[in-house]
Parts: sequence; structure tokens; C-alpha cells
Amino acid sequence: MLQIFSEKGKRTNKRYTDQEIAEQLSAMKYEIAHLKAIQSAMPDPYYVRDMDYNVVLWPEAIAQLTGYSETEAKRLKCYEMYKACVCPPYSECPTQKCVETKQFLKDVAVDIYHKNGSIIHALVSNSGVYDEHGHPIGAVEIVKDNTTIKNITDSVEQMAKRVSSVSSHLTEATKKVRGISNKVHEKALESLNSINTGAQAGNDVYEKAEYSSKFAGGVQATMQNITESMQFSVGKISELKEKSEIIVQIVEVIQNIASQTNLLALNASIEAARAGTVGKGFAVVAEGVKKLAQDSSSSAQSIKGTIQEIIGLVQETTDFLNATEKNIEAGTDNISELLTLVSDIDNATKALMGIINQVESAANDTSQLSEEQNSSITDVDEVGNELSMIAESLTTEFNKIFKAIVRTDMG
Repeated sequence: MLQIFSEKGKRTNKRYTDQEIAEQLSAMKYEIAHLKAIQSAMPDPYYVRDMDYNVVLWPEAIAQLTGYSETEAKRLKCYEMYKACVCPPYSECPTQKCVETKQFLKDVAVDIYHKNGSIIHALVSNSGVYDEHGHPIGAVEIVKDNTTIKNITDSVEQMAKRVSSVSSHLTEATKKVRGISNKVHEKALESLNSINTGAQAGNDVYEKAEYSSKFAGGVQATMQNITESMQFSVGKISELKEKSEIIVQIVEVIQNIASQTNLLALNASIEAARAGTVGKGFAVVAEGVKKLAQDSSSSAQSIKGTIQEIIGLVQETTDFLNATEKNIEAGTDNISELLTLVSDIDNATKALMGIINQVESAANDTSQLSEEQNSSITDVDEVGNELSMIAESLTTEFNKIFKAIVRTDMG
């Protein structure tokens, strides 16, 4: 016979046969084997404690997670190792409350501490252990290491915030760029209007320059004709001067003849006076010849004076025509220079019109590019808004996923 203890630890006087003892031992071994199989099958670290926070069972997995060996853990209270904000003395133990009220927690997020002081982001689940009468005698706590997932979710959250921040900055930047682009577009339109006005003015200048060139060419041809006429007139006046000088010479000859005739008449008068009565008739003739010689000399002198005046007038006319010819030549030269200048203005106007056309084309291209830029900015703005919406949606979805995985309350 063998004396054994009951499940409550009280001594009992009930006697068992060897057969019964063997059967009980076999059942106990079977139960222990099942417990060890269940313990080995547990995918996550766990431990068992009593209602006084003393560790009853401390498997290797929980030892590796916390850094405390089984020997160290059984010398400490569970809250002395975890030091969580929900553990005593900071708060009333949630697991204790769950066991007493026959409730349980599942994957509640809580930070516990490793033996070396590092933080372990854990997901805690629990379940009560009760005797055959339903009285609580302890608890089982499953402690999952959620550090990697927590870091990932934190990183995703930070990335989402950064994406949201970048999208906000992008939106602000696109607003500024849009404003600048609108101003550039306005200035481009103003420049285009100014260029159109300048092009119209350039066309007017070009037309006037072309007209001036034609007009100056006509004036040059007219001046050339005047010069040729003046040269012809000078030639004729020079011939007139020469003929007048010949007339003067003839008049001088006539004066010489009149002088000699006058001298002969005087001699005839003297001879007639000597002849007396016989020479009276000859004296009358001599007097007539003398008078005729004097009249001829006087007329010749008058003619000579007139011719001299004509020669003076011809000389003045010649000098005036020569001066006029020089002025006309100078005017012709000035007109030639004017034609050259007008030709240069014409060429410069053509070049200016080419430049204006290029600038106008560039202004049109700038205006078109500005419109395309505004369209691109609109696309970027839409992308920024979509990016912001995606970031918000990403944050919301991850928060939903995270909340679906864990609970953040320990109540």
C-alpha cells in the first residue's frame, strides 16, 4: 500500500494497489507528455505565473526573448523583469484583472524591457489558469516580439509623413511656379503685343525708307540733268564771252580807223584852207568826214562800253554758274551720300524686320511653351495631390492594419 497526496496537496489515507498506482503513473506520464508536446508546439514565447506574480514555468523561448534565465526568472516577480508601464507598481496588472474576471487579452501592444535595458515592442496575450472549482491559481502569458513589425510600421508611418510633407511642399512649389509661369505668360503676351507694334512700325519705316530711296534716286537724276544743263549753259556763255571779246577787238579797229579818218579830215581841212576858194568844196567834204569820224568814234566807244558791260555780266554769270555747278556737284555728292545712307537704312530695316520676325516667332514659342508649362504644372499639381491622397490613404490603411493586428489598450 502507498500513501499519496491529493491534488490539493493534503495527505490522504486512501490506499492504492500497485495496479492502480501503475495506472495513475502511466496517466501522469501521458499527461506530462501531452503538456510537453503542447509546450513544444507553442510558436511564440510564453511563461506561466501564479497569482502572486511568481514564475512557475519559464521556457527557453521566453528566456531568449527577455535575456533572463529560468533560474533568474524564478527568483523575481514577473513585473520586476518586464518593468512595463502597465505593471505594478505603476499600474494594476491587466492580466491579474483578466484572470479574476475570467477574461483574456489578445495581442495587446505593450513595451517591455530586455535584461540589458533595451526596449522590446511586444504583443501580449493571456489566459487564466483555474482549479477544479474554478478558482484562479495563475495565468499563462504569451509574449510576441513585435519590434520588427513596429519598426516597419513606424518607418512606413514616417515615410507616409515624409511623402505627405513632400507632396505639400510640391503643391506649394507648383503654386509658386504656376504664379511665376502666369507672370511669364503675361509678360510674353505683353512682349508679343509690343513686338507686333514694333513690327508694324518697322514695316512703316521700311516702306518710307524704300520710298525715300526711290525719291532720292529721282532727285539725283534731276540734279544730274541740272548739272548737265548748267555745264551746257556755261559753255554757251563762254562762247558768248569769246564773241563779245572779238566784237571789242573789232570796235577798237573801228576806233583806230575813225581816229585815222579824223586825222585825214584835219589834214584835208588844212589843205583846203591853203587852196583858198578852190578848196572850199573840199573843205566841206573834209568837215563832213571829220564829223562822221567823230560820230563813228563816239558810237564805237559807246558800243565798246556796252560790250564791256556785257562781258562783265557774262563773267559774273559764268562765275555764278560755276559756283552753282560746284554747289550742284556738292549737292549731288550729298545726295549720293543720302542714297548710301538710305540704302543702309533700307538694309538695316530689312535686318531689323528679320530680327523682329525672329523675336515674334520666339515670343509665340515662349507663349506656347508657357501654356505647355502651365499644363505640365497642372499635371504636377495633380500628381502632388494624388501623392498626398495616397500618403493619407497609406497611413490610414496601415493604421487600420496595425489596429487589426494589435490592441493598444490594456483594460
